[in-house]
Amino acid sequence: MSLINAQHKRAGVLSLITSAVTLLFSAQTQALDLELKNAYGSANAGYANWNSGLENTHRGEVWKLTADFGAIFNKGEFYSFYENNVLNHKIAGQNYVLSAQTHIRLFNSDYSLMGKVYGQFDNTWGDDLDMMYGLGYLGWSGKWGFFKPYIAFHNQSSDYKSQRLGGRSASGRNGYVAGWTTAYFFKLWDQSFVLSDWHEFEFDRNDAYAEQQHGANGINGGLTLAWKFYPHLKASVTWRYFKNKLGYDGFGDQMIYMLGYEF
Repeated sequence: MSLINAQHKRAGVLSLITSAVTLLFSAQTQALDLELKNAYGSANAGYANWNSGLENTHRGEVWKLTADFGAIFNKGEFYSFYENNVLNHKIAGQNYVLSAQTHIRLFNSDYSLMGKVYGQFDNTWGDDLDMMYGLGYLGWSGKWGFFKPYIAFHNQSSDYKSQRLGGRSASGRNGYVAGWTTAYFFKLWDQSFVLSDWHEFEFDRNDAYAEQQHGANGINGGLTLAWKFYPHLKASVTWRYFKNKLGYDGFGDQMIYMLGYEF
């Protein structure tokens, strides 16, 4: 199969997954008679540099496009994210990320059933799909912002096979994840700002994935400061950090600069 055909096939898979998630969520909304409290989304374009930050990872510059969509209901919430990376490289060097996360309130309480699907599709390094399911908490929120922690089992589907381990696949049970999403809303000089962070600890990875990521445990996250400087427009800077993740041995980071339109 040619690279272009593979690219079209991956785009079709991404479109199919997105459509399926949207239809499933719409069906659940109608069946559960959910009350929509808030919906939000944005489209963004920007630039990232792996060689800036606290650690020079020697991976160069990256131009990217992203989009996200979220909805909050009386009985739960949903968030999705799409990213197209390395637009400044030929198609063989580009990669794509698709993520969907949900919290469903347990018996109308602040405790939730949490689920997350995170897929990375790469034209050279390999594809992987992470599936997390566990418990969360939605009780810490207000006009100031929110803090939403969770803990989950971690399963994975991956292209990686360890030669050292006799061809053992990284797919299957992949340990546990503990993490959070959080945001703080504030004003400065009559301007609106948001300081947000998403963070995940990965524990007890399977042997093949631990080999690929250089450790049985890892860290993955991003700290973002966004400035909403005009109706529907925003600018943001993100410190993207990780340890034994993204195929990197030890601690690494990058700086990301984005311009976005909110709708």
